[in-house]
Order: sequence, then structure tokens, then C-alpha cells
Amino acid sequence: MAVAVFDADVLIGYLEPSDPHHTAAVARVRHAVERGARRFLSAVNYAELLIAPLRASGRNGADRVDEMLADLEIEVVPVDMSLGRIAAEVRERTNLTLVDAFPIAAAIHIGRRGHKDVGVHSFDEEVVKAYASHRSAT
Repeated sequence: MAVAVFDADVLIGYLEPSDPHHTAAVARVRHAVERGARRFLSAVNYAELLIAPLRASGRNGADRVDEMLADLEIEVVPVDMSLGRIAAEVRERTNLTLVDAFPIAAAIHIGRRGHKDVGVHSFDEEVVKAYASHRSAT
């Protein structure tokens, strides 16, 4: 089964019709759902996703995010020592911010747990390149 790991920017775009990536974000999420991919988001990127809705609507905004994740069956990957270490290694190797390292770290972590065909979905080209570089090296 394919696996889609989302960066917060894709889900921010999905949630917000005025976001410049909205149309592309909706297409990416729908594609993952339609192909039956298992869907994930790291807890760090979940926190990132909550910021704008919390600012705009408080708890109701956060609840809207949680409902979206439940409706789309996106699982939040908790950050434990293993995931934290992978994220630190990604950051050290790529010089991405730690927040940007987490979708890659989550994908690596999920792949090490036996999942195949793991992809990272991000509008940040540096994140996409870093994950592609990791995949080609393994």
C-alpha cells in the first residue's frame, strides 16, 4: 500500500481556499485518498498546521483541523526519540529547518517500519529535493 506523508503546507492549502496552493493541495490530497494511500502527518507539522486556525478562530479553528484530519483519515505520527533523532539527522545533512525536516523524518521512520512506496507531499522544493536525495541514496 502506498503511503503519503504530508507537509503542513499542503494541508494549509487544502484548508484555506484563498491560499495560492489551494487547487494543487486539493488535487494532491484527493489523489492520495483515491489511490487508497495511507496518510500521515508528523505531530510537529500538525502543530504548524494549527497556528493559523487557532489565530483566526481559537478552539473552533483547531477543531476544524482535527475534523479534517479525521475525515481524510490522516494519522498523526507522534514524536518520540527515534523520530526526533531522524529529524535531527535530516536537518544536519540538509540544513533544512527542523520543522521542514519532520515530514522527511516521518517518511523515513514509516519506511523503516516496513511500509513501501512512501512519498512526501510538500510545496517546498527544498523538502522535496531532500527527500528525493534520501531515497536515491538508500
